[in-house]
Amino acid sequence: MKKIVIIGGGLTGLTAAYHVNKQVKEEAVDWQLFEADDHFGGKFNTVHRDGFIIEKGPDSFLARKPAGMALVEELGLSDQLITNATGKSYIYHEGALHPIPEGSVMGIPTDIRALLESDLLTSDGKIRALEELMLEASVTEEDQSIGDFFEFRFGKEMVVRLIEPLLAGIYAGNIYEMSLRATFPQFEKTAKEHRSLMYGLKRHRPETISTTGTAKTMGAFRTLAGGLSTLTDALVAALPKERLHASTKVKAIENTTVVLDNGERIVADAIVIAATHDVVLSLLDAPAIKPLLAQPMTSLATISLAFDKEAVPEIPEGTGFLVARTGEYTITACTWVHEKWPHMVPAGKILLRGFLGKAGQVGLLEQSDEEMAKKVQADLKEMIGLQGDPLFYEVSRMKAAMPQYTVGHQERLELVEKDLEQSHPTIFLAGMSYRGVGIPDCIQAGKDAALGACKLLEQVR
Repeated sequence: MKKIVIIGGGLTGLTAAYHVNKQVKEEAVDWQLFEADDHFGGKFNTVHRDGFIIEKGPDSFLARKPAGMALVEELGLSDQLITNATGKSYIYHEGALHPIPEGSVMGIPTDIRALLESDLLTSDGKIRALEELMLEASVTEEDQSIGDFFEFRFGKEMVVRLIEPLLAGIYAGNIYEMSLRATFPQFEKTAKEHRSLMYGLKRHRPETISTTGTAKTMGAFRTLAGGLSTLTDALVAALPKERLHASTKVKAIENTTVVLDNGERIVADAIVIAATHDVVLSLLDAPAIKPLLAQPMTSLATISLAFDKEAVPEIPEGTGFLVARTGEYTITACTWVHEKWPHMVPAGKILLRGFLGKAGQVGLLEQSDEEMAKKVQADLKEMIGLQGDPLFYEVSRMKAAMPQYTVGHQERLELVEKDLEQSHPTIFLAGMSYRGVGIPDCIQAGKDAALGACKLLEQVR
């Protein structure tokens, strides 16, 4: 009997197991999934408390990427889908909340009038940004950082005040180190095709880029009525319990042998490592994966604070804000959950979710819950006039949670995959470290790895 071992019981690993289970015959293939933690689901963690639905991990996924919606449908969860409420989003800069200009696409303006009317940029900053309409394409053949690409086109001011808070927030990274080609290749493609990025996005906006953060934005995100843990719970329920092993750590991989922490050794015909690259480096001693050593990880935290509605007397209309890195603040963004996801918050209450963590930050996770809560409350007092103490708060710590796709990421990844295919052809990598950090990306990666493993078994029969 052939054997497949799946390492990791988060969304990617569970998705891989789901597709392996669909593809193989039980009498022909023995597959097993091992998870080091005492539970499955990875970063997904929905808490139900006093009528609130609180996400301590991801809170939504992009509907335009088909893998997420397809899996929800397969699991019979489509009737539980909730679309996010829309409204203005803001940038907090120099003591005020500034609406993101209407028509902006991930911070890049496409409506000249809206840009000129915005109070986020100075007159000089607006003039410099509009010069982009007259630039040459000037897209290099080599990969470059997001920051360099946009600063050349729009100037430093617009990058710092508008583009960086949006784009850096997605990856919790330094945009002057993050790879444009690995994170937002659509922008490079649009600039090549249309010379001006502003013009190209206005006239021929790619389907893979969404308008974000403005009142006219259509609901681009989805969640499930009972929280996103419903998704991973449904995956677990759809799989044979006897093949899922929590609290079972994999110690090492030696050629085709998986070594468990308890000393058990399993010779596998295919191995799916559904984890970030730091886990791969800890399990596998192979020259092929050495380029992954250059890929850093950022730690993150979120804190959700519940209040009576009166705690913020005049909260602006909208769904939340991002913080420009022009001041020393604890939070990088804040979602007004009661506005974005009204079904998650009881009537007469508000729920504020603060996001913490950025590239190069140290000591974030060493703070106590109380210390973190006080700092976040101080920020929100200044930013939106928050008053009083919360009814309660929930803190989530995620150590080394976000891989950083630095310049040259795609080239390094292609080298790793090519060398791994030759030296360890039975190993398949899947997870956030490679081709996307979003929920649909992880689902697609898990499916692709599963199908690759099954195909390999067909070849060796």
